[in-house]
Amino acid sequence: DILEVIKHAELHGVVVVPEFDTPGHTLSWGKGLPNLLTYCPGAGTYGGDYGPINPSIEENYAILEKLFAEVTRIFPSQFVHLGGDEVPFKCWLANADLVAWMKDHKIPNAKALESYYENRLLDIIHGLNHSYIVWEEIFTNGLKIQPETIIHVWKGNWQNTLSKVVAKGYRAILSSPWYLNYITFSRDWKVYYEVEPLNITATPDQLSLVQGGEACMWGEYVDSTNILSRTFPRSSAVAERLWSNQKQRDEPDMEFRLDKHRCGMCARNIPAETVILRSYCPFEFDDY
Repeated sequence: DILEVIKHAELHGVVVVPEFDTPGHTLSWGKGLPNLLTYCPGAGTYGGDYGPINPSIEENYAILEKLFAEVTRIFPSQFVHLGGDEVPFKCWLANADLVAWMKDHKIPNAKALESYYENRLLDIIHGLNHSYIVWEEIFTNGLKIQPETIIHVWKGNWQNTLSKVVAKGYRAILSSPWYLNYITFSRDWKVYYEVEPLNITATPDQLSLVQGGEACMWGEYVDSTNILSRTFPRSSAVAERLWSNQKQRDEPDMEFRLDKHRCGMCARNIPAETVILRSYCPFEFDDY
C-alpha cells in the first residue's frame, strides 16, 4: 500500500514525506514491542498505564534505528518528519526506575529528558544521511537541537512562534492557520486564503527561512466518507496562497476560479464541496 501511494504521488509530481511521531503518540507501538513504552499506572495516555517511549532503555534506540533505516530506504524523500509534539511528561516522572536513571545520568527534568531522547534520535537520522522536521514543541520547550532542524509551527499565536524560530536561524514550515478538519460554514475557504505566512516580525534574511506551509487534515472526525469533501477545494485556497505572490488577493476572481476548479473535480468523480451559494456544475458528482 505504501509503495502504491509513493508511486501515485510521483506520477503527479508529489514527494511523500513520512512522519513517525515519537516519543509520544506511540501507544499502538507498545502492542508489539512490550518494553518500548514507559510504564506509569494511571498516568499514561488516555489515563492508561503506558505513555511515551522510554528513553532510558538502550534497546529502544536500536529499534528506532532499524525502523528509520527501513523508512528512509522505502520513501524517496530526503526528509523525515520526526514529530516530537504532545509528550506527556507526567508519565515519565511517574516511573520510579526512569526517575532514578535520570538522576544517575544528571538529567534534571522532563524537558532535559526529552532533549536527550531527541538528540539520540537525530543522531540516528544523521547516520542515515537524511534531513528532518520536528513539531514546534521541540523548539518552544527549549531543547538543544541541531542547527539544520526544520521547525513545524502548528499551534496558536503562530506569528510570534514563527518569528522566534527564524530569529534563531532555524528553517520553518507553517500549518497553524490551515487545519482543514476545523471546518465552519459557507465560504470558509476565505479564512485560509487571507492568511499571509510572511506577516511576521523578521528581517528579509530571516523570512527566507520560512520554507513553506502545509494544509492539514487530521482524522479525529474524518474517515473515508468525508475526507475528500472536507479537503477539496479548501486545500486549493491554501495552495494558491502558498504558491502565489503576496499581492495576489483578488477574492472574487479566486472564488470564480475555485468554483470552476471544484466543478472539474466533480466531473472526475471527486466529491469536492461547493464554495459559493447555489453553485452549478454542468457535470455534478454522481458516484453514490
